Amino acid sequence: MNGRIHKIAANDYEVHTEQGVLHCRFRGKLKRERQASLKLAAVGDFVDVVPGEASQGTIEKVLERRSRLSRHDVMRPSTEQVIVANVDVLFVVQAAKDPDFNDTIVDKCTVMAAGNRLPLVIVINKSDLDRPDVSIYEKAGYRCLRTSAKTGEGIDELRSFLKDKTSVFMGPSGVGKSSLINSLDPELALKVGEVSRRGEGRHTTTWVELLPIAGGLVADTPGMEFFTLWGVTPENLKDHFLDFVDLAGGCKFRNCSHTAETGCAVKGRVAESRYRNYLEILEKLREQRSVFGR
Repeated sequence: MNGRIHKIAANDYEVHTEQGVLHCRFRGKLKRERQASLKLAAVGDFVDVVPGEASQGTIEKVLERRSRLSRHDVMRPSTEQVIVANVDVLFVVQAAKDPDFNDTIVDKCTVMAAGNRLPLVIVINKSDLDRPDVSIYEKAGYRCLRTSAKTGEGIDELRSFLKDKTSVFMGPSGVGKSSLINSLDPELALKVGEVSRRGEGRHTTTWVELLPIAGGLVADTPGMEFFTLWGVTPENLKDHFLDFVDLAGGCKFRNCSHTAETGCAVKGRVAESRYRNYLEILEKLREQRSVFGR
């Protein structure tokens, strides 16, 4: 029987099948075969299962992934930890205000999406509070959508994006991800956190789970502290800024890093905030390599 993992709690894998929900564990032999992996499976994995008694089951096989969203493991930074498998689209959610729109986080997410070969949609939530300029992202080729859980703006359009897809919602705490998801499906009634006086959100999601919403599946994820740029290096970072790639053909040197080289066609021609964030991410990747070796 084929199914899909919607939630993982310790050694309990919640697998949804056409016959219903099974709480599964791994078959002993398969567990030994996959023991080198940090996690035996990830939320979003398709699996072959054998049903047992009382809604229990055994996972016999993890099927090949078509895509994944990963990070560095906290305890073993050189090891990949798959957060969600078989993802179709990544949504980065930012607040228009309270907390203020953060272009540093958005740029990090554009890199993350490119590094995982996933399409990205930038959602500007709380649009009833402010209308920040996002034209630099639209010009770079990113889809931007303004939403408001309070007024309902953009909710129907967002709902249409989700149909028949597996989507990941990510963004810092306090930007209204849970409120947004509740607007898409009020029956979910996700816990909504408040924003502190310092403009910092408080975490309301502490694990990853696939939720059936608007004819698709949505993974609501913890705050941005949970994510790192797996697969992105100081050498290939420039290839993950899509607006840089369009200009890089005019650089004097093929391996131009767009920092100190002469004849660079990127520096000075892209949005100032994008270039500033590029340099900041580049520096952090170099620091990461010196500490973790990759």
